[in-house]
Amino acid sequence: MTRSSGIEARHKVLLVDDDAVSLELMALLLAHEGHQVVRANNAGTALELLSSDKSGRPDVLLVDLQMPGVSGGQLAEKVRAMGSPGPLLLAMSASEVQRQQLLAFDGFLLKPLAVDDLRRALTPKKRGRKPGVRVAHPGRIEPRPPAGLALDMTVIKKLLAMMPKESLLELFSACIADTRSCIRDLQNYVQQGGRNDDGIRPLAHRIKGAASMVGAVRLAELAADLEAGGSKEAATPGVFADLLNACSELERMLLAGNLTKTT
Repeated sequence: MTRSSGIEARHKVLLVDDDAVSLELMALLLAHEGHQVVRANNAGTALELLSSDKSGRPDVLLVDLQMPGVSGGQLAEKVRAMGSPGPLLLAMSASEVQRQQLLAFDGFLLKPLAVDDLRRALTPKKRGRKPGVRVAHPGRIEPRPPAGLALDMTVIKKLLAMMPKESLLELFSACIADTRSCIRDLQNYVQQGGRNDDGIRPLAHRIKGAASMVGAVRLAELAADLEAGGSKEAATPGVFADLLNACSELERMLLAGNLTKTT
């Protein structure tokens, strides 16, 4: 079901994110708001789509900043270089970012995306901007769920308003499977003597982003600590066991049907 007030403009949005769970959820959110969504899981695919379909180009590019290979910022610079009129360029991240990372963008959204933030970002006060001029859109500050909470049921209710419960369960299964894959990669990296924060933080950020989007509070908190602490946190005894236990707790809730009990 999509939302259509008949007042707010609808957009064709090119959504770019290397994380499949986040990509799926954000596509659902945009479609729920009535926008047409085109998906790309990396910068190269996004550039191909922009170059090949000049008549039906998207008027908004919503891109994750922290992607392997060509980053979100580098992609925005390449899109700017294509000339005008170009799409509205919006960055997003599960972490607060530095201003210099956003010079090529018109706005910034903090994951998990809030509908009101998304609507404001898609209706900027200025169009026809000069390259590099940014429409300020700072991250929001929201009350944090109680410490130790496994699942934020407010997020679950919002997701169930956008998709059938079967789809939500499939999404959670995908999130858990991807998180366990990331944990295995992290464990292997550390066991092989890896001590570089750049080998740890991107995977921790990926876990945090997907977990935040589905309301997996405990998992997101653990991943955020790992992202912030890097190699030092990864060397802490029990850090990976805690992440795996958080996955198992979510899986138990999924199997028991607790994810869709919102009352």
